[in-house]
Amino acid sequence: MRRSIRLGTALAGLLAGLLVAPAAGADEGDVRIAASPPSQKTAADFDGDGFADKAVWRPGNGVWYVIRSSDGGVVTQQWGVSGDVPVAADYDGDHRADFAVWRPANGIWYIIQSSNGAVVTQQWGVAGDVPLTGDFNADGRSDFAVWRPSNGTWYVLGIATVQWGVAGDVPVADDFDADGRTDFTVWRPSDGVWYVRGIATQQWGTVGDIPVAGDFNADGRADFAVWRPGNGVWYVLGIATQQWGVAGDVPLGGDFGGDPRADFVVWRPSNGTWYGLNLFTTQWGTAGDIPV
Repeated sequence: MRRSIRLGTALAGLLAGLLVAPAAGADEGDVRIAASPPSQKTAADFDGDGFADKAVWRPGNGVWYVIRSSDGGVVTQQWGVSGDVPVAADYDGDHRADFAVWRPANGIWYIIQSSNGAVVTQQWGVAGDVPLTGDFNADGRSDFAVWRPSNGTWYVLGIATVQWGVAGDVPVADDFDADGRTDFTVWRPSDGVWYVRGIATQQWGTVGDIPVAGDFNADGRADFAVWRPGNGVWYVLGIATQQWGVAGDVPLGGDFGGDPRADFVVWRPSNGTWYGLNLFTTQWGTAGDIPV
């Protein structure tokens, strides 16, 4: 079975992480702004060729801009509005990422299924939650999942409600034990410790780092990795230390080269350029876009 590389907080951490949700059952209007560390971005495969594609979502017009890795063709799709959080993933099990957004204002997921073009909507989550993409039950489909900073609880529709993490943590969704299931994982900026439920506790990283889990050695397991904005260095536990990127870049994980290992890739907001170590330098996107 082809293993997709999910770099788990699904880019939502950078956006939704700016809000703290009300406790379960509280008035959804009781939302406050809080400081939250950024998280890594998901690299999605929209054409099903096994390679991550270069893609951005533009909040100003809600348009997705994708360069297919299979043939270099360009796909554009209007889907979403300003304020939404892009959550592209394979929700219908056809091995292609679907255009999808999560709307903090009402907690609704809006998806265009790539298999048949059908529109799916699902209410799951409240304002302040962090939406995550991952396959938590190993059925080959991404599940509807959110992590609530106010109580550290993961809510996965129809599958699990798990308290794991505390306010200030960064949720990371990936498969750390190669069982085909996304694991409940948080990275704690205050001490740089990764907490993987039922699997591992590992100190790796320091305050200011951005966690970037991914399979960097092709053993089928996500590795502990961080990217340090101060020096642009990637630190992958037991595997690599690699300088790639500069302050202000957005680190992305995924298999862009098809080897199948997670590659060192950053997207630079100042010029909209993707930089993949020993792979490519491609201008795609503009300031204000969100790489997906």
